[in-house]
Amino acid sequence: MQNSYKIVSLLLDYPDEEVKNNLHRLLEIVDEDNLLDDDQKAELTTFINYASPLTLNEWQMQYVQLFDFSTKTNLYLFDHVYGDSRERGQAMIDLTEMYVKSGFVPCSNELPDYLPLFLEYLSLLTNEEEGRQLLQRIAPIVENMKQSLEKRESPYGNLLQILCSLNEKKGGRACPHPII
Repeated sequence: MQNSYKIVSLLLDYPDEEVKNNLHRLLEIVDEDNLLDDDQKAELTTFINYASPLTLNEWQMQYVQLFDFSTKTNLYLFDHVYGDSRERGQAMIDLTEMYVKSGFVPCSNELPDYLPLFLEYLSLLTNEEEGRQLLQRIAPIVENMKQSLEKRESPYGNLLQILCSLNEKKGGRACPHPII
């Protein structure tokens, strides 16, 4: 399951040349390692079929339009829960402390609640159950993000559907209080 988090993290992050050049390799990895079930593979394939014909510049422009100009589709978990309130700051501190305690040092300058960064963290956990529990904690946020993307008919909704289905297939239920 950890590799599934990493793949979704790579695809939800700002598109770069390395990911663009290896889109079909990601499908091969999924097939070789049997990471996803058939429905999840179909979701991934749909996304890759969307991104593959785009130039890197086109993909980046579409990404920015989708995620940088709307609060409903941005990839910052706590923005969906707290908005600009003070509680968001404390949640960021708590999440950063969780990363530090586990030895996770992010390779980017993104805020700690950036979904691709959070998924990268999950992908590095050695305790798979801990990853499952953390995914359950953000399940309501991910579901809301997915619905917003589906309303825009964005293929990125397929990636969030994979996360939702990973939670569901592992018997997870959304926490009533989606706080990390």
